[in-house]
Amino acid sequence: MYFAQTGTAFPAVSLGTPGSAWVEVGYTEGGVKVASPQNVVELRADQVTGPIKAVRSEESLEITFSIANLKLENFALALNRAIAGPTVAAGERSVPLYRGGFQVETFAFLARGNNLSPYGNLHLQFEVPACFQAESPEEEFTKDNKAMLSVGLHAIADPNRATDNEAFGRLRAATS
Repeated sequence: MYFAQTGTAFPAVSLGTPGSAWVEVGYTEGGVKVASPQNVVELRADQVTGPIKAVRSEESLEITFSIANLKLENFALALNRAIAGPTVAAGERSVPLYRGGFQVETFAFLARGNNLSPYGNLHLQFEVPACFQAESPEEEFTKDNKAMLSVGLHAIADPNRATDNEAFGRLRAATS
């Protein structure tokens, strides 16, 4: 998992590690879930008992995962301060817990799976050009010193997209 400023170019799916503009989230626990919910409205007419047409009224892209690395940069991501990051002072870092205001920070997100391409032991990656942390982040600390931070990202339509089909980005799989 990586994030960068909105508008950052995505790396080639064949590259090993994204460039320095991409900040790595670190280890995750429990996998990554990518959902594409939609609302479809069935249109009906008096003369037919079944629907005569269906139209999509809403759709979204949602990515959820739990971070197993509780560095403050990840807390900043969970609190909609991914790009601003933590405040760095002599010998410490801090992240305000109050988000305040109405503005929600957006950023680009890259979820890459090594050896997940259906075309060989190659990369598969989800490229989301604009998203925000939409869920209520939860930190879980257990007595065995395991700590987790849940994150839920929602895509927004990329204002710089080349076509409407790329509003939420794309899924790419390496083939060679």
